[in-house]
Amino acid sequence: MPFFRNTLLACSFILAAGRALAGLAGLNEPMTFYYAVNGGNCANCSWIVGEGVIGADSHESFMAFLSAEELLDARGLRIHLNSPGGNLIGGLRLGMAFRQQQINTAVSSAVVTDIYDSGIRLVGASTEAECSSACVFAFAGGVNRYASERTPQSDVGFQTLGRIGVHQFYDPATLDDPTAASMSAEDRIADQRIIAILLSYLSDMGVSAELLQLAAATDPRDMHYLTEQELRRLRMDTSTEQEVSLTGYENGVAVTEIAYTRGEGDYRLELFCSKGSLHLVASIDWRYTYDVDAHHRWHLLDGVSLTDGSAVELISESFTQRSDGGTSGRFQFRFADPMSALVQRDKFFFEDWSSRHAQETAVTLNFLLPEGFDGIHVLPRTCM
Repeated sequence: MPFFRNTLLACSFILAAGRALAGLAGLNEPMTFYYAVNGGNCANCSWIVGEGVIGADSHESFMAFLSAEELLDARGLRIHLNSPGGNLIGGLRLGMAFRQQQINTAVSSAVVTDIYDSGIRLVGASTEAECSSACVFAFAGGVNRYASERTPQSDVGFQTLGRIGVHQFYDPATLDDPTAASMSAEDRIADQRIIAILLSYLSDMGVSAELLQLAAATDPRDMHYLTEQELRRLRMDTSTEQEVSLTGYENGVAVTEIAYTRGEGDYRLELFCSKGSLHLVASIDWRYTYDVDAHHRWHLLDGVSLTDGSAVELISESFTQRSDGGTSGRFQFRFADPMSALVQRDKFFFEDWSSRHAQETAVTLNFLLPEGFDGIHVLPRTCM
């Protein structure tokens, strides 16, 4: 990321990429951060809230908040954003801070019902929320990004997810008189530099450059809200993007394969029938060194079950350290339910409430079969 970092530090310009949101209280003020809980006893029932206009130094405010809460060493925290945008470079810097801390991002806003002496807010039902313009680039810094309406509410503290909106970046002065001749050669050079920065940033964050095309095609006085299809296609949502295929082998065995990418790595799940039972092999390529010792210490994936309580047995697991610094894992599971029940499923959501770490690992295996996909019905007919 050297080009991105050096160019970003060299930029001294201030660009806005936001607008006031009527009806969303408090969003005209600078972004603030606080810790929220919904009163539930679950791994995702607490999160950080970031609300307001993003400034050039919002990343510093965020890191100061983590320091004050003694969370600088924590990884995998969640932040729920609600912001009309603000300073474009500030949004990038905030997104970089999220990625440095391995933060997961969502968009939501909830009504605060109580404030404890510690400063933690108790929140209730979700209200209207969005993350637009510069906020989108902060959101993109999340390792895992939750934006699809198909996201299980248990993954985001049982909050309703808000919208993500994009439009052209701009200098606020130009909107005062859009017909004025205000573009100089230096301005055009700066615009080219900004585009290069944004492209490099999105690439680093695993987001499609098509996001910039959608933004560039939208007048700065308007807003394009990403559709469900766009969220998945652009990889803004990392929880639902997947490819599903059915593969047949010469020995008559059929395998349903589900491939997807999460922020932390690439996943390939294989469903097949063996001795009358449905089996799942999960092959995971983590991008970085995986803490295998902690995996064993916390018994991760040992106690996985389906969310309706159906048992899933871990049969075997193995780990390999790769030459690129990452780690590969291979896990085989056997489902306890009869094949006749399992082939009717189109949602495979997993859980393990033995610990927060176990639950966070279990849900990374979640997948949905596409509408009309009947490949899994072939599996019992291939049992030898």
